[in-house]
Order: sequence, then C-alpha cells, then structure tokens
Amino acid sequence: AVDVCRVPAHRGPPELRAVHPAVAQAVCALSLPGTERVLSPDQVTAVVQVVSSGRPLDVLVGPAGSGKSTAMAGVRAAWEAKHGAGSVVGLAPSAAAAEVLAGVVGIGTENTAKWLVEQDRQPARVADLDVLRARLNRASPSLATRRLLHQARSLSNEIQRWQLRPGQLVIVDEASMAGTLELDAITSQADAVGAKVLLVGDWAQLAPVSAGGAFHLLAHDRDDVATLHEIRRFAQAWERDASLRLRRGDPSVIDEYVAHGRVQGGDRESMLDLLYEAWRRDTDQGLTSLMIAADTETVLDLNRRAQTDRIQSGAVADDGVKLADGTTVGRGDVIVTRRNDRRIVSSGSHVKNGDRWTVLDVSAVGALTVRRGSGGGPIRLPAAYVGTHVELGYATTAQRAQGRTVDRAHAYVSPTVTRQTLYVMSSRGVQDNRLYVDTCFDRDAESGHHDQPEATPDLVLRDVVAEF
Repeated sequence: AVDVCRVPAHRGPPELRAVHPAVAQAVCALSLPGTERVLSPDQVTAVVQVVSSGRPLDVLVGPAGSGKSTAMAGVRAAWEAKHGAGSVVGLAPSAAAAEVLAGVVGIGTENTAKWLVEQDRQPARVADLDVLRARLNRASPSLATRRLLHQARSLSNEIQRWQLRPGQLVIVDEASMAGTLELDAITSQADAVGAKVLLVGDWAQLAPVSAGGAFHLLAHDRDDVATLHEIRRFAQAWERDASLRLRRGDPSVIDEYVAHGRVQGGDRESMLDLLYEAWRRDTDQGLTSLMIAADTETVLDLNRRAQTDRIQSGAVADDGVKLADGTTVGRGDVIVTRRNDRRIVSSGSHVKNGDRWTVLDVSAVGALTVRRGSGGGPIRLPAAYVGTHVELGYATTAQRAQGRTVDRAHAYVSPTVTRQTLYVMSSRGVQDNRLYVDTCFDRDAESGHHDQPEATPDLVLRDVVAEF
C-alpha cells in the first residue's frame, strides 16, 4: 500500500540528512552563489529548518509569489556547504518545470517520470556491468577487449549518473502537481540509501492529472512543515494580502479585486475581445503578458485571434503546415511543443512539453525551423512531430501557466473554474492580474428551455472562491 505521508524510518546516521544550524545560518547570511540576492528573514528560517532537521522527508510550502525558488537556492547552498558540490538533485513533474528549477537553483534536474524510469533500469545496468567486468578479468589485450572496456566505462558512468548516494538531497519542485505514486517511489528510493527528500510547492495550487493528493495531505497533517509567509511578487501592496485571502477561500476578497478595477463581466465573446485587446496592448508595449483560460477550447479561440491579427499585420505568413487541432502554423508564429523528445536537441537542451518557440521557417514537407522564446540557436522540428505535438502558443491553460511569472496576466473565468485554477490564473502577473468573467454562462445550455439570467461578475467569482 502507498503511504507517502509516513515519515520514513531513518537509515544511517541522522547527520547524513542534516546540516548544523550554525553552518546553515552562516551560509544564509551571504549572497546566494553567483548572484547578489540575499535571503529574507522568513526564507532564512525556512532554509535552516529544512536542512538542519535530520528528517528523511521535509516539506516546504509557499503561496504564489513568496520566493520558493529563491529559498530552494538557499537550501542548495546550505546543503552543499556540508555535503559538497553535486549533493543536491532537482526533480519536477514536468520537463519544463525541471528546466526552470535548474536555472534558478543551479543544479542538474530531471522530470520525475524520467527519473523513475532510470531508477527502474539501475538493477539491469548493475548486472550488465558485473558481466562485463567478469569478461574483462579473463580478457587478453586486444581491440575486442578495448571495446569491452569502453562499454564498461560508459555503463559505469550511466549508473553513477542516476545513482542516489547517502547524504544527497532530492528537491522535488511543484510537488503539488506530482502524483502520489511518484512521490512514494522517490521517497522510498531516498530512504533506502540514506538520502533526504524535500517536497516544495503550494497545496492551494493545481493538483496533478494523475492520482494525487499526497502533497496536500503532507502540508496539512504534519506539524513540522517549513512555510514561507511574505509575498514578494506583486507590485501593489493590496494584492499581496488579497492573494492570500483568495488562497484561503475568503469570498469577500473579490470586493478588493472589483474595487481596484481588476474585474470585468459580460458574455463570452465580449470578454474574449477585451482580454485579447489588453494582451495585445501589453505586447505592443514590450511587456511580458499571458492570456490564460481553464479550458483548451478557449485557449484555441484566443490563439486563433492572435494569429489572425498577426497575419493581417504581416508578422506571420498566411500559409504553413496544418496542426492536429486544425490550425495552420506559419513563419513568425509562436508555438508550444506538447511532448518531450530527447532526440531533438537545441543549445544543449532537448525539446520539452510546454516549451515556447518562434517559427523561423516552414519546409515543403511540413517540418519547422524554430528558436526558443528564451533564446538559443535554431532547431528543426520534424514533420511527424509538428503534425502531432505542436500547438499555437499565444494563450495558455492554467495548468501550463502554473510556475510562470510575467508583467501582466489576463484570465478568462467562467463559473465552472475551481478555486485552485482561479488562484493560479490571478497570481501570475507582477504589475497586473485581470479577470474577464463570463456572466452569461449557462451550465445547461443544451437541455434548458429558457435563457439563463445574467449574473454579476462579483457573484460568479464569490461562488468560485467559496466552492472547494
């Protein structure tokens, strides 16, 4: 039976899983390695609590915008002060989130699914290496022996790459989106060798598509959870407090968003028009801006609006290659890749689910030459991949938006969204987060016999926040 909420039994001396508090405090008093950033008091408290506990499993919870990434960089610095470089491993439920973790914390990272697959392969690798060593012990010098030696070295390096060691720390970021079975397997692996696991996330944000709930249970049932309290993301002071009230499920907080002009209401088409125009003004001004919706149909509608506008302005070619969702992508379009593929590599990083790209060229056979939105060299996406695993990337779902920070965010909200989704959509922007509320939504449009009376946007949002 899966019981990830248990505290695993200690294997090996507790000091393998701890850093002395004085050492951690001294590290936290310095700037983070390679930066001029300094931890805030509540980040220092959380870092020291985590690294000095000696527990095999710790949890770090932080609301949106509380500086979880910076705190993780502090955890890494404190842990390596005792256990040395390479003693921290980073994991995340998606490859894109793992890459963000690598950039912020400065460690090697992987997505959890890939990590678990490679762990399952370790016993076979060890057995194969034993066979090769036995053959080498009996071999005479020759070209065949040299090939065997090369195979053995490659296999040994692969084993070392994926091997957990005593005293290592495994950080799982965005742990609220990791499946329960995945978290149980990772904590069991670490416990077996005397390593430590730190789960980082926010129970109030989105849960995994697979069977989940473990992080939520751990965050609420344990009395030793390290917690960040200070919100840093938002430029407006009122929004820092409001985001916490929204996170707690306080419906009266909607009055704050309405009073500050962050809420508009109307029928779906009118709201999508307003949302799109606001996003276009942002991008024209050079701001980073997000169009967000909970459902893929609305994301597709917004993507098509953006593409049509850019075709008319000449920024995007009006011909190209047809995608699986029926849209056509051309030169100049912004796209998102929807499947990890380690065979397609750009600037040392493989193509990942959630990566955003700009199309540089479209080939006659349907392949795309693209460049990452974050920069780097061009890469060619094969036609077979493009036709199945590429979408337009101007708008995004709330699921893919989680973990992102932009200047401004614009979210379409219907009465069907959950509080967790609303919280994610309303907390991506530093300067501004605006909600465009469908007040004419009819849950029973196909079976109803009368027009749905129009609601008010504040009432729709209150109902969303109150429902859990």
